[in-house]
Amino acid sequence: MSVPERFYFDVENGRERIRDEAGVEAESLEEALAEARSVIEEMAASVSGTAAAGASWTLVVRDAAGSVVGRLPIRA
Repeated sequence: MSVPERFYFDVENGRERIRDEAGVEAESLEEALAEARSVIEEMAASVSGTAAAGASWTLVVRDAAGSVVGRLPIRA
């Protein structure tokens, strides 16, 4: 049994970055990326209704050390 790791999901668009200070615990990077995909589905709906909908947003996944371990586009 592995020890859960903490991953953080930041959102950025080239001009702005919204940092995730809380993070989520996951057993593996694969589990964290699956969680990130579900977060993207929720975010895409809210981003599409804003003035920033034309911007290209990305969900950046960081590990506990702060290293970027994944980048997933958010498509509205």
